[in-house]
Amino acid sequence: MENENIKLIKPIKAYELEIFDFKKEMLENNDVLHGASYLENYDSFEEWEKVFDSYKDRNNLSGDFVEGSQWLLVDLSKKRLLGMFNIRHYLNKDLLSTGGHVGYSIRPNERGKGYAKLGLIEAVKFLNSMGEADILVTCDLDNLASKRVIIACGGVLENIVYSDKYKCEVERYWIRKKD
Repeated sequence: MENENIKLIKPIKAYELEIFDFKKEMLENNDVLHGASYLENYDSFEEWEKVFDSYKDRNNLSGDFVEGSQWLLVDLSKKRLLGMFNIRHYLNKDLLSTGGHVGYSIRPNERGKGYAKLGLIEAVKFLNSMGEADILVTCDLDNLASKRVIIACGGVLENIVYSDKYKCEVERYWIRKKD
């Protein structure tokens, strides 16, 4: 990343207070916790950890879930959680339609500082290293900030679809691996 102190790391218990501060801040701001593996439903790190650990093995997944990994975007020098990223290692029908490879949220008081772009660049690199050349990233039609981030990372709009699940129009962008 451009700032060597800003990194995507796997969730660890040492960040538990930051994780739940993130959750509180997001909910108080009436934000959806995109890319946070349903953190809004959990009050302990251990309970939440079971959820994102369950994404590690595609043979143990149920329903519409796919193999993936949960990440924290942190400022290591400040031990500050900036955002969350959920990376889906492949796409199923639902993710291909409106979910995409990457879901993410940046905490409200850290927005507008370029952190979403830094995190998305790293998420794309991670997926490229796994053999995924074309990365789908989506956002709600009215989410202008996310749209700017995706385009800044090389996203090219394919189309806009209506999501019955989310009851809104969703923009679908592809970020293609550069040779």
